[in-house]
Parts: sequence; structure tokens; C-alpha cells
Amino acid sequence: MWFRHRFSQVVSLLICVSSLPTIVAPEITEVTATFKIANDYLIVIPVTINGSGPYDFVLDTGSNNTILDQKLVDNLSLPRGKATTIFGARGSMSLSAVYADSLAIAGATVDGKGLFLFSSANLTSLPQKVRGILGEDFLQKFDILIDYRHRIIQLDSGLGPLAQTLVGERLPVQLSGTREGKPTFRRLILIGRIHELGDNPISLLLDSGVNNLTLFRETLGPDSNHQGFVEAGTFKSPRITTMETKTVRRLELGRNGVNDLTIIAVAGQEEHDVEGLIPMSLFHSIFISHQGKFVILNPSLPKGSH
Repeated sequence: MWFRHRFSQVVSLLICVSSLPTIVAPEITEVTATFKIANDYLIVIPVTINGSGPYDFVLDTGSNNTILDQKLVDNLSLPRGKATTIFGARGSMSLSAVYADSLAIAGATVDGKGLFLFSSANLTSLPQKVRGILGEDFLQKFDILIDYRHRIIQLDSGLGPLAQTLVGERLPVQLSGTREGKPTFRRLILIGRIHELGDNPISLLLDSGVNNLTLFRETLGPDSNHQGFVEAGTFKSPRITTMETKTVRRLELGRNGVNDLTIIAVAGQEEHDVEGLIPMSLFHSIFISHQGKFVILNPSLPKGSH
């Protein structure tokens, strides 16, 4: 099996950032936008900055910060702030903050946005023509329905029509975690179980930036397959880590789950605030209520609704 690792390890460097400017709450009620799919799983969505654009961004629920390409920052003449050293799961790097008056998807707008500036070299692993990563610092202001089948995203500014209408089991989601004794923010953490790996619950980050269920552990136990080596490092100093795969009968998520799933174990010495990453693309659609702190996997409309 060929393993496509995360499209960019840059998001691993962002889980401990909590000092960005406050984002003013959005004023919209509900909007709908279309998106494209890159590399069979990445959501590429048009984003407007200060009324300019739109520009293609990868929507990444696994990144708790929004990232801009340096050339885009220069083209828009966005003001820059002080450099900040970011510590994350795979190392550290110094980044400069940049500021925009507005950031929007189809009219869903937030103001007072503090962003991080990354050079073009750091974004080379992104799909062509993508100008940045749209993270949870933007997304957390909305309740969101992502529909992979129809390639649309709906954003609601609160517990509005989407939360009231969509039907399905409401799974609790944790919006923060803990790493090295310090809190992490803007997270989407679900609890699952894989009985082939034991009866203990497994904390999983709901992540639109991966395409494999990945666990941060040395081994998957009996009947696993050793896959040799895979690069899994920072942009500054790639490192090599071993990898195992295993097919399990079922990942349980509340009363539902995913059957016949191949999982990957990535060994390493890093400490994470979750035990693994669960791809959002496992589901044909998903509703995330940041306001209500729950998700609905493969939601449906009530009978008789259109």
C-alpha cells in the first residue's frame, strides 16, 4: 500500500499558538459555497482577502491557524507584525504575523484577522495555485456543513437552521486539548474505539488535511504489515520514521462507524494532544457545530424536507 502523508507538516507547528488577535464574530446567517477536490481528498475553496480575489486555499480542520503564501502577502501589501517562534509536534520555526481587514468565503466574513506568513518554499507541497491554508481560527466562528458528494460547503453563524434541521447522532467534539501540560486550542477531537486494538477509547483529530486514519504509536500489534520508511518531518529538517498498516473490521464513533478500514501507525518521539488523525473524507458529508460542540457524521434531512 502506498501511503500519502499529510499534504504539509506545517500544521504540526501550529497547535500551540494562542496569542492571535481576536476575530470579530461574523454577521451572516447562512451562506453556501462550492469547492474543488485536489489529490482526491483536499478541499480547495475560494477565499477573498480585503475584498480581493478570490484565491484558492486548502480548507484544513487539522490546522488551528490560517497561513498565507508570502507572494500573496506582498501582492496585497498586508502589514506585518513581529516574528514569533512557533513550537509544535515536529519542531519549531520563526514566523511573521500579517494582518487583514477581512477574510471571507462567499460572504461569510470575519474581521480583525491575524494570520501567519509563510514563504512560498514552505507551501511547495500544496496543490498548484493554492495560496494558503484556511484553518480553524476562521472556521470556528461558524457551524459548517461539508458535502463531498455535491462539493458544497454551508456556513451558519450560530446554532441556526443547519443545527436545527440536520438529523443524525450528535457526537461530542472537544475544541481544545493538552500537549506537554499546556492547552491547545481550535481543535476538533472525537473519541472512537477500535476493538482490535483494545477496548480503550482513542482520541482522534477530525482532519480534512489527511487521507488515511493515522495513529501515533509504535505498532498496531499482531497481523500488522511493516511498510518500511516514510518521510514525516518539518520543512527545515526532514526525519525518517517507520510505519505499519493494518486493516480493522470497524472504527466505532458513537453508535455508528466505518467498516473495513486500513489504519496507519507512524512511530516517533513527538508528543501530541491526540492519539491519531481521522480523515474527514471518510464521510460523504459532515456537520460541525462549533457553537454546540458536536458533529454529525453523514447527516440527513428530516423526512419530507427538500
